[in-house]
Amino acid sequence: MMTAAVPRKEPVIFSQVVEALFKHAFKERLDTHTRARLKKIGIDLDHPFLVAYSVPTWFAAVGVCSEVLFPDLSNEQARYRIGRKLVDGYGQTTMGRAVFAMLRMLGWERSLGRISRGLQSGTNFLSARTRFLPDGALEVTFEVMPEFIAALGSTPGIDPHFMHGNMDAMMELVGAPFTRSELQPIEPGSQRVVYVLRRPAP
Repeated sequence: MMTAAVPRKEPVIFSQVVEALFKHAFKERLDTHTRARLKKIGIDLDHPFLVAYSVPTWFAAVGVCSEVLFPDLSNEQARYRIGRKLVDGYGQTTMGRAVFAMLRMLGWERSLGRISRGLQSGTNFLSARTRFLPDGALEVTFEVMPEFIAALGSTPGIDPHFMHGNMDAMMELVGAPFTRSELQPIEPGSQRVVYVLRRPAP
């Protein structure tokens, strides 16, 4: 008996994330040449945004913005800055305003339990978990959900430096009491990144 093939789940970035970056965070800073580069990648700023974009398209677009907007920074630092700016832009979207208002109301500790839900408003393939370490630091882990790993293949599902900036900005938004965060060593080919957020020294 033949069995039907199970459709492969494709990881995507939803339009509200792309809108946050290009319509709100950097709209006035993208010249004609940059817009043409983005169009070749698959993001046409002269037309309505698509419902969703592929992960390679999104990563390539972040790379273009990093080069154009922060040319004096290293690639890692530039992607970190883009990640922070995304939070500012997302807060100007209809969904972002509602989400941020709720998070501020909940406070930082209760907001931690909603990180995965927040990710799902912008992507369909990432999850997150948090745990406090014995010294009071907070460990935050982002990872690709197992059902999407095959579709990604050798393509990373997470830009660790972009996500670092994104996370730091979100922690500031909810008033979390951490003064610095550290990206932990990344395993080659891993679809998981870990950060440790530390409290100020007593």
